[in-house]
Amino acid sequence: MTSQTTIPVGIYWKPGVWDLARSAYLADLDTDADSPGSFVGWLAHALELHARRSPQQRAELAAAGEEHPALVSVTRKSFNRKHDLPASTIEAVEDALVADRQELGRMLARSVFAQEAVIVAAEEARRRLGRELPPPPQKLSNRPPRRRPAR
Repeated sequence: MTSQTTIPVGIYWKPGVWDLARSAYLADLDTDADSPGSFVGWLAHALELHARRSPQQRAELAAAGEEHPALVSVTRKSFNRKHDLPASTIEAVEDALVADRQELGRMLARSVFAQEAVIVAAEEARRRLGRELPPPPQKLSNRPPRRRPAR
């Protein structure tokens, strides 16, 4: 993501999904050698993977994740956060949103799309980790260390 054009994009986060995203990102640092080394890179990757799915696959995954505990928060309010995402990621997400609307009549905001992508990516991260995801840190460092491969 270093030499790409980025676009500041606001995502409206439910607190549980925000925590889930940060936990999955940290887990992927240790279990997925191809995982990006920054949170915004991880988020862009999750969005791109979700955008590559068919509208039907996205709808099925969304239905399966409707009851995810991360979607419910009684103590913390949802919030908006800006992320500088690659223009190519935003283009892929927008193409997917149009495809969902045209093929299935699903009208989604970018934030809902991101929420669905994160829930799916977090489940994949949990599977790779082989246990529950670690708790999210209070604050992510810019580039936390990765697990080094065995020599």
